Amino acid sequence: MTMPLSTLIRARREAIIERFVGELRRQGTAAPETREPLLLHALPSFLDEVAARLEDGVPPSGSDGAAHAQGEATWAPGFDLEGTMREYGVLRRAILREIREAGLTPKPGEVEALSDCVDARIARAVSEHARRQREALEAERRRAELERGQSGALLSQAPAPICLLRGEGLVLELANPPFCQMVGRDDLLGKPLVEAVPELRGQALLTQIAAVAASGEPAVARALPVRIAHWTGELVERLYDVVCRPVHAVSGAPEGVLLMALDVTEPIGARQKAERLALELQQSVAQRQRAEQALRVNEERFRRALRGSPVMVFNQDRNLRYTWTHNAFGKAEREVLGKTDAEVLEDLDAARSLDRIKREVLASGVGQRREIALHAGGRTQHLDLSIEPLTDDTGEIVGITCTATDITERKSIEQALRASEARFRTVKEASPDGFMILRSVRDASGAISDFEWVYVNPAIGPIVGGRGKDLEGKRLLVEMPGSALASALDTYARVVETGEATRVEISCAHDGAPRIFRAIAVALGDGVGVTFHDITEQKRTDAERAQLLEQEQRARQHAEQLNRLKDEFLATVSHELRTPLQSILGWARILRTGEVDAESLDRGLATIERNAKAQSQLIEDVLDASTILAGKLQLRTEPVDVRQVLATALDLVRPAALAKGVAVNAWVLDDVGIFLGDADRLQQIVWNLLTNAVKFTPSGGHVRAGARRVDAMLEVEVEDDGEGIPESFLPFLFERFRQADGGMTRAHGGLGLGLTLVRHLAEAQGGTVHAESDGEGKGARFRVRLPIRAEAQPALPSTQRPGSDGQGPAARRVLDGIRVLVVDDETDARELLGIIFVRAGATVSEAASAGAALEALRGGEFDVLISDIGMPGEDGYAMMRRLRALGPEVPASGIPALALTAYTRMEDRRQAIAAGFQMHLAKPIEPNSLITAVAHLVGRAGHRGTWP
Repeated sequence: MTMPLSTLIRARREAIIERFVGELRRQGTAAPETREPLLLHALPSFLDEVAARLEDGVPPSGSDGAAHAQGEATWAPGFDLEGTMREYGVLRRAILREIREAGLTPKPGEVEALSDCVDARIARAVSEHARRQREALEAERRRAELERGQSGALLSQAPAPICLLRGEGLVLELANPPFCQMVGRDDLLGKPLVEAVPELRGQALLTQIAAVAASGEPAVARALPVRIAHWTGELVERLYDVVCRPVHAVSGAPEGVLLMALDVTEPIGARQKAERLALELQQSVAQRQRAEQALRVNEERFRRALRGSPVMVFNQDRNLRYTWTHNAFGKAEREVLGKTDAEVLEDLDAARSLDRIKREVLASGVGQRREIALHAGGRTQHLDLSIEPLTDDTGEIVGITCTATDITERKSIEQALRASEARFRTVKEASPDGFMILRSVRDASGAISDFEWVYVNPAIGPIVGGRGKDLEGKRLLVEMPGSALASALDTYARVVETGEATRVEISCAHDGAPRIFRAIAVALGDGVGVTFHDITEQKRTDAERAQLLEQEQRARQHAEQLNRLKDEFLATVSHELRTPLQSILGWARILRTGEVDAESLDRGLATIERNAKAQSQLIEDVLDASTILAGKLQLRTEPVDVRQVLATALDLVRPAALAKGVAVNAWVLDDVGIFLGDADRLQQIVWNLLTNAVKFTPSGGHVRAGARRVDAMLEVEVEDDGEGIPESFLPFLFERFRQADGGMTRAHGGLGLGLTLVRHLAEAQGGTVHAESDGEGKGARFRVRLPIRAEAQPALPSTQRPGSDGQGPAARRVLDGIRVLVVDDETDARELLGIIFVRAGATVSEAASAGAALEALRGGEFDVLISDIGMPGEDGYAMMRRLRALGPEVPASGIPALALTAYTRMEDRRQAIAAGFQMHLAKPIEPNSLITAVAHLVGRAGHRGTWP
């Protein structure tokens, strides 16, 4: 509804004043405690004035009487413009709230008119205060002039430090004794203040004095720190209340400053101490209030908790009569209060027992906790009873307080658990898997720091070092620090905290044997149960399987690599074997035409012989490599003339070097001496190195070979200035079938076995071989080092090496009168052997099979048998065994026999000797070597019986 604002102000004036005062007190914006709010006395008249102005519509001008009262009220404490405006703002809000609460809607412009009245009142109050201030200043000036003449006597008698400073330099004109005592000196008069008391420079006191002298306005400072030099030179600081008033000349201009100081050091210290004590007291009271409030809250919570709790709680006095109960034995409160246990309980034995226990608590003042059984109504109730002494404010025991929990169900569960545990122990004691239960041990912070054994079964022994039940009740880190179990402590703690089962593997050693267990840890309350299953064999099987798989993979990779190398090698072998065959077959067909002159005949035969030897050498290298790789290389140990071996190797390689235009030189130091080893193998090493050097040295190059003794080692060196060895190929130089240039466009022939044979032959004699090269086009150096005394091994007939066959008696008829039986399924081979033996003077008979040979031996007389091994139907081994088995009744059963075969392995030689052959030779063989061997076999060379 609508009501004039003036009417509302008059009707609710007292309510507005009350609201105004209450709001100021809540905000703490009222005047100091010594007086009421500044507007309070003038407020009724001001509200009446505002209402009248609103009714008459007169513009606000403020009330002279109210403004005078406001100026008087604010003069004594000092005018506070901000506080005055705040009070008027509170008044405006109080009026507006009354309007809202009354549900009124002011007329248009009334709220603005109200604000104008308030603003005019503030302006008038400020003006009145300023007028009063000017009047006061004028009165003060007149009083100062009046008192100036009396100041000297007053200053000397005043108890507080006072001084008078004049002029711009602030020269001390007057200084009473307390001031001289304050600054610690008395020769002050006539001196500028900063000269008389120099330590005042930069201090707040000097700044304040200078400001008053400059502005002519008085200044007051409370607890101003002043530091004065003590006679010891130390600056001593004290606190002063300082009043500085300007001294004016007759003209009214400031001409000096009157300073008055009051030492408040001790009072302020005492006040600060009192304030601290008051604050502490206030905090103590607040803390006690909070504690009391918390106690009331806790008590209320306790009561609420008890309302729905099955726990029994009761108090009894010193006569053990119930004074307060909650849920006591299922009885109502009126049935229990004032009675004793004997009067409440049906079980008198239990009552007597409880009476005895409670009196012990009353006598000793120490609480007790017991489990009791109450028998009533044909059933037994189990209680967990806690009894504590109850004291008053003086600490005197006035009774007891008891809490009892019904644990009947828990007892039943415990009994079931004990039965279950008995079954569990029976199972675990017989289990082949180890099992243990650990209880958590926690530190002060609640973190798990260790575990304690609760149970271990017999199978746990290997995991805990053979120990068993003695571990129960003991701690893990104490008994087994550093063990595999201790290292898994963090894992067990994580299982307890998270409740998630975990699998881990634990390794330990038992009886000197490593064991591996798979552990499964599960949370059991505030502990963990761990089962250990021995997986040592499984791990071993897995490791063996993984190792076999890795070996199989390596073997497969190696086999694939060897397969590639084999393919390359077979292609190389095919090429190297077919190349000399082309020359042999070509020249053979040319010679068969008969249309050749003598020179062409010699050249053709020489070509055929040279290529046949090259082909034979290739086959020998392959066979030697096979023998070495099979680990069946046999060495002979005998004194070797190193010079002779080196010279023979040079003779063998010199024709090829001369044909290529390569110079070959050799040197042997005199101290080499005699080498104990296999001469043929040493010659084979040197020959392979020289052949390799000549092959890779261009025309006009040089190859040098030499031998020296280095300590107890024979060192053979071959050096050339040829093509050199790429650095990337050096690590693979001695691998079989490896060639730096192994493609179809390679510049040099060979199988890539020569250097491999050198390495194996050197290592077989306890030596080493090393290759060096400065790079491609810079030559190469090979050094072989062999012990002077090689290890002797049982010797067997070795294959013929290059140059080991001397110029035998081919032209002489060393086999005159010797009857030879040649056995071979190849016609060409029989015819060739027949020609060779006939030219040597022998009589030759031929047989194409083992059966034909045996028939010939039964019917004829022969001096020697030459037989192949590989023949269709029956091989040479079987034939010889049958022949030797004929016995003395057949004279031919003891005939000397020589196996001439392409089967040249060491086991082939052994098998031939075991079958009954006296000698084993490899195809192809030089005719001279064959004739010499047969001559030895039949005793024509005087060595009959010396061959195996």
